[in-house]
Formats: sequence, C-alpha cells, structure tokens
Amino acid sequence: MKRSLALSVLALCAAAHAAAPDKPYRILVTNDDGVRAPGILALAQALKSIGEVTVIAPAENQSAKGHSLTRHDPIYIEHVALSGGGILAVSLAATPASCVKVALLVVLPVKPDLVVSGINKGYNLGCGSYDSGTVSAAREAALEGISAIALSLDPKGHPDYAAAAQVALRVASEVKAHPLAHGVFLNVNVPAGPRQSFKGLRVTAQSEQTGVEKFVEPHHEDRTASAQQKQIASARQRLKEWNTRNLR
Repeated sequence: MKRSLALSVLALCAAAHAAAPDKPYRILVTNDDGVRAPGILALAQALKSIGEVTVIAPAENQSAKGHSLTRHDPIYIEHVALSGGGILAVSLAATPASCVKVALLVVLPVKPDLVVSGINKGYNLGCGSYDSGTVSAAREAALEGISAIALSLDPKGHPDYAAAAQVALRVASEVKAHPLAHGVFLNVNVPAGPRQSFKGLRVTAQSEQTGVEKFVEPHHEDRTASAQQKQIASARQRLKEWNTRNLR
C-alpha cells in the first residue's frame, strides 16, 4: 500500500530571491538528535549533489528543546568527522536554535541559501512541532530570512534514513529552483518504509493535534528499609530457633 508524505508549510512573512547562478548553492545542515546521529549523515550525503554542504549540529541529543537558546553556559566547539561518511562537521554544545544562530553569526563566512534540519527520528506533527528542536532550527533560519526545511521520519521498525534523505533531496531541489518566501519554512514528515512505497508529496496546513501526554511517577524500592526488615526477620528467626533448643 502506497502512502503519502505530509508536507506542512508554516509561513511567517513575504518574498525571497534565488541564489545567483554564478555562486555555489550553500546548504547548512543541522538537527536535534546530535551531530553523530545517523539521520544527519544520510541527509548531508544526499544534499551534496545539489550544493555546498556544511554540517553544524549539537554535540549531544537535544530533542524536545523547542526554540530554547543556550545563553548562560559556554558553547564549546569541536570539529568532528561523521562516522562512515567522510564528512566533516562542527559540533556545538548548544541547542538546535542556538546552533543556527552561532553558525550564522560566528562560524559561516557567508549566509547559507538553505538550512535543512534532520533527519529526526520520530514525527513532528501538529502542535507537537513547537516542542521540536528539529523544527525550531528550521524556524530560526526562517526568522533570519533563509529558506529552511525540517525533516522527520516515522521511527517504526528500522528507520530508512537513506529513503528519507532522498525525499529531503527532492524537496530541497524544489526550494533551490523556487526559493521560499521570506519567513517561510517547510515541515516534512516521512512515513516508514522503502522509498518505493511512497505515493508522493502532499502540501497541508498544520493540524491542531497535540498527541497524548502522560506523566509517570517512578516507584523506587526503599532498599534501606527493606534491608532493615530482612535483618529484623532474620533476628526473630534466630531467636525462635534458640528458644526452641533451650527452653524445653
């Protein structure tokens, strides 16, 4: 059974301009799962075919950080090689939105033409997207007037990041040919399964769904009290045995 991709457009403002044909098309790749996550490697490898890719991402997992910023902690920077991909990346001890800010203000000599965030392990749908570091990185770029895409993948089974990366490549190619309006970014969600099972792309409005949330209070065994109870029970048993032997 073929399935459709959900492509939701979140608009903030007005028009943008295509990159001049005589300069490289510069793409900044980031995420919220961390610089060593498999999704970001697949994404960077796929996008190399349409532009000059730079990877700048959080040093550790920053899922569900939303649009929070790193303000009072030092932001450490490290250059790393992504495992198995031959791609160099910049690792920052910062939230996804801050990674985009630092990339634009400090690391990159020239503003990129496109920012792509992902590939996130897990959908970012409806109002839940406001909690997403993946989506927030794209939003931060849009606020700076840069075309941006957030990409997330259904985690069921064994996530096919290569298939999702090809979806990202298709969408990014469209954005390269037809830049987004100023303040606009795309939130793309890819279903599980091989690429051949995808029916196509569908542009939708963002839903109001919030998902199901629950809070679980863990119950830890009081090991100290338990040990004391065992000692008391053992002492009572020894006393009982002594009484049985000696009080006849």
